[in-house]
Amino acid sequence: MNHRLFFQVALATGIVACLASSAAAQAPAPPSVAIIDMTYIFEKHPGFQARRDQLRGLVEQAENDVKGRQEELKKLVDRLSDYNPGTPEYKQLEEEITKRDADLKVKVQLSKKEFLLQEAKMYYTVYQEIADETRMYAERAGIQLVLRFNGDQIDTNNPQEVLKELNKAVVYSNPSIDITPIVLQQIERRQGQPAATTGARPVQQVPGAPGAAPRRQ
Repeated sequence: MNHRLFFQVALATGIVACLASSAAAQAPAPPSVAIIDMTYIFEKHPGFQARRDQLRGLVEQAENDVKGRQEELKKLVDRLSDYNPGTPEYKQLEEEITKRDADLKVKVQLSKKEFLLQEAKMYYTVYQEIADETRMYAERAGIQLVLRFNGDQIDTNNPQEVLKELNKAVVYSNPSIDITPIVLQQIERRQGQPAATTGARPVQQVPGAPGAAPRRQ
C-alpha cells in the first residue's frame, strides 16, 4: 500500500469514526427518571372500575337489607301500643324488639368492616397491577426511578387542594418523561381493551425509551 492510498484509507476511517461519534452524541439518552399519575390510572383502569361497581352493588344490597329490617322493627314498635305496659305480651314484644335491634346493629358493624376490608384489598390488587406494569416498562426503557405525581388542575378556591399542591414532591417535570399513558395502555392491552380508550392526543415519545402513548386529556 503506497503512502497516498494509506492516507486515503486512514482519512476515510477517521471521517466514519467522527460521524459515528457525532450521531451517538446527538442521540437522546434514555431518561433515568420518569413520573406517573397513579390517580389517573386508577380512574381509567377498566378492571378497577368493574370491581368498584361490583362492590358498590353489594353495598347497595346490604343497605336495602338493613332498611327492610329497620322497617320491620318500626312495625314491631308500633305494635307495642296494642298492649298495656307490664303485660306479658308487652314484655315479650319489647324483648323481641330489643334483640332484633341489637342483632341489626352488630350486622351493620360487621358488614361495614367487611366492605372496608374488601375495598382495601381491591385497591391494593389494582395498585400492584399498576406497579408491576410500571416496573416492566421501566426495566425495558432503562428507567432507574419512577416518581408519583398528580396531573390534575387544582382549584385555588379549595384550601385542601392548594395545600396538597404546595406539599407535592414533584415541582417540575418535562412532559416527555410522563409514562402514565404508556402504562395505562399496557394495562388495557393486557385486559383485552381496545387501544387508546383514554382519548388520543398527538403521540409524545419518551426520548430513548421503547413504546409510545398518546398524551392524556
